[in-house]
Amino acid sequence: MKNLTIRQIRIFVCAVKHMNFSKAAEELHVTAPAVSLQIKEMEEDIGVSLFLREGRRIELTSAGEYFLLYARRVISTLKEASDTMERLKGRDARVLKIGLVSTAKYFVPQILAQFKLEYPSAQIRIEVRNRQQLVELLREGDIDIAVMGRPPREIDTRVEAFAQHPHVFIASPTNPLAGIENISPRALNQFELITREQGSGTRHIMETYLAEHAISPVVTMEMSSNESIKQAVMANLGISFVSLHTIGLEHGNGQIAILDVQDTPIIRTWHVVALTKRNLSQAAEEFRYFMLEKGGELLTGMFSAAGLRKPPGH
Repeated sequence: MKNLTIRQIRIFVCAVKHMNFSKAAEELHVTAPAVSLQIKEMEEDIGVSLFLREGRRIELTSAGEYFLLYARRVISTLKEASDTMERLKGRDARVLKIGLVSTAKYFVPQILAQFKLEYPSAQIRIEVRNRQQLVELLREGDIDIAVMGRPPREIDTRVEAFAQHPHVFIASPTNPLAGIENISPRALNQFELITREQGSGTRHIMETYLAEHAISPVVTMEMSSNESIKQAVMANLGISFVSLHTIGLEHGNGQIAILDVQDTPIIRTWHVVALTKRNLSQAAEEFRYFMLEKGGELLTGMFSAAGLRKPPGH
């Protein structure tokens, strides 16, 4: 491997990310043949095939899967070294890269406004993704810290809780279940269900609840956006299951009803998550401490200010 370059390693990791040489080329601002050539040269240097190729489709070989582990370590180590050198030179750019599951975008910006009052020099970049995508951003070192509910098991991370995270079933105020107390979970089978996409933490929690109560409402719509789900619910196209923190405005305006279904709200936890083996920048550490010390209190204040309360009977 003496001729292997950092550029080739980055190209390889990007190709794995997309499982498509053309898409990797678009992200790297090179041509698809250039990506293909670099991968071919890597394989010749290493002496094994990293990808199986079938037309435009590619898959990792067993050797490719092993090599990916080391390639990610190389990139992560180089990023950490670069950050450390910048700090030693006294030029810490204080750029804070935060990843949010889509549900967290409803409250993290307000918390960041308070954070900026205490740390006005911090520059902030935000990536909003579903949980599965966020894990990949963490793994690849594309974000410093993530705010999410269900912490990842796929990678070695430092996970710290900062607030409770309730989830509820919702419907249009004109839905027959709206206003009824102590609804049996079986009653949900009578209604069409609108859900988040696979890979979403909210979807995982909902599916666990349905399985535990042996119910199976018919899923008629699957959406990757909480906003789209809320619009569909308000149009009385079905019921849904969402984080309570996403519906403050609509519930306060009487546009969405929280259903008093037995064994809900389901309380989970909000976490700040960072890679265990990566040293955080000064800006990321400041944000981490701020969330742990004040995030829960600020979120509770927003929750109360939005007029959200537990449904009747709780």
